Amino acid sequence: MNKNIFRLDDILTGTFIGPVEQRIVDVVYDSREVKDGDAFVCIAGEHLDGHRYIKQAISNGARTIIGTDAGEIHTYVHDYPYHSFVIVEDSREALAWMAAAVCGNPARSLHTIGVTGTNGKTTVSAFIYSLLNHLECRTGSIGTAGIWDDQQKTTFKQTVPTTPEAPDIQRVLRYFRERDMQAAVIESTSIAMEQKRLDTILFDVAVHTNLTPEHLEFHKTMEAYKTAKMKLFRQAKAAVINVDDPGMSGDLLREFSGKRLTYGMNDEADLRAEDVQPHLQGTSFRLRAFGETHEIMAPVYGLYNVSNLMAAIGACLLLGFPLKRILTGVDKIKRPEGRFQLVDREAPYQIVTDYAHTPDALEKVLGAVEGLPYRRLIVMITGIGLRDPKKRPLMASVVEGRADEIVVSVDQPGHVDRRSIVDDVLAGFRQPDAPTIHPMLHREDGIHKALDLAKPGDVVLLTGIGFGGYQIIGDVKVPYDELAVIDEYFQRSGHAKVIEQRNKVQTIDR
Repeated sequence: MNKNIFRLDDILTGTFIGPVEQRIVDVVYDSREVKDGDAFVCIAGEHLDGHRYIKQAISNGARTIIGTDAGEIHTYVHDYPYHSFVIVEDSREALAWMAAAVCGNPARSLHTIGVTGTNGKTTVSAFIYSLLNHLECRTGSIGTAGIWDDQQKTTFKQTVPTTPEAPDIQRVLRYFRERDMQAAVIESTSIAMEQKRLDTILFDVAVHTNLTPEHLEFHKTMEAYKTAKMKLFRQAKAAVINVDDPGMSGDLLREFSGKRLTYGMNDEADLRAEDVQPHLQGTSFRLRAFGETHEIMAPVYGLYNVSNLMAAIGACLLLGFPLKRILTGVDKIKRPEGRFQLVDREAPYQIVTDYAHTPDALEKVLGAVEGLPYRRLIVMITGIGLRDPKKRPLMASVVEGRADEIVVSVDQPGHVDRRSIVDDVLAGFRQPDAPTIHPMLHREDGIHKALDLAKPGDVVLLTGIGFGGYQIIGDVKVPYDELAVIDEYFQRSGHAKVIEQRNKVQTIDR
């Protein structure tokens, strides 16, 4: 049988109209991207309903149509008797299962590790990726830092910033399998879990970092947010749990019945860090695990990064690697761009960039910076137009009193007025009119203002969503390059020599 011929009733549950067996080349949810032989899944979204585009999909070559709107689907059945139509209860669930089937269920041939949490997903994923590849377990990664095979960043287009839509995930996993890779690390967001993008994957290991308020513009309540994250562990064989996190660890310890490891500073943790000491080169600590003690020196900064490193070690342990072998890769750990990244521009002060865009993440990165030597601390914080507005003033309350100069700017404004975003952040300061607080409506201007304020011996900490490669303005993803903005400042100001290639940037991750 042709490998592109599928029996739809072997994959989906629903009402089948027309041929139950159909040739399917790919699975698509955007009618504009349909090619000959594709299956088109109608997704009813917040602004657009895919059922309205069935005719366009058929005109472009779709022979299989899947959706939930029986009335709309039935209007096409008579005119296209050789097409297959399937009416299902949940289009997103159908999208995930169809994509997995058409791609050959690649996750079944890979060790899969899902990482979830409000903060730290990208860092923990990068640490796991780095350690497993060091252990000669060829591993790829999918998440905010991009899509990586075991050697380099790939050219796969990401439909969303962190966890791609189901067909995109399955295509990437198929690519990993075709390259004879052995494992995949997938950042698993609450929204992705709620939208069933990962439904078909039985994870070998699920990793929990923490739970603090975030994405409430989508989930509405913290309970719904936590419930979405908990779903990952219902489709995992083993779990790594942060016992220091009050937000979700208790629920996981009560409900997860598979094999598990805990980590943290807590005396009850299976992996416990003690005597944590900051250094210019990173952080040293004593790792206690299973009755053994190991002295660690890692190129990471802050207690939260020690915690992130233990999470990654725990994941490798649950995949069957011995602890002593895992620890041989710690001093060579690789980190994602934009997470506690030291930017070398030959200035007489230190520039640090970090993705911190939640109050909890900002609190942690400030703690890490405060472990470095400096004369004054200049911090840029941002409000995010596309996220929960209640979080904006909390960013101000975290940084007030801990920085000598504070720049307030905007990330991802979307359709929200920039001035109102900045005003929301300023409302969190006890003294919003203080001369040390500098509102700037555009991120680029905020960065340049922070650098203008810097003097020899200072540290400039630039936080927020600056490393996604774009800013969302209105409905448009406008290209944005954080390092180019920094370079522009020095080229224009003459404060540095000719800027050398980007690989001079030292990355020290969160």
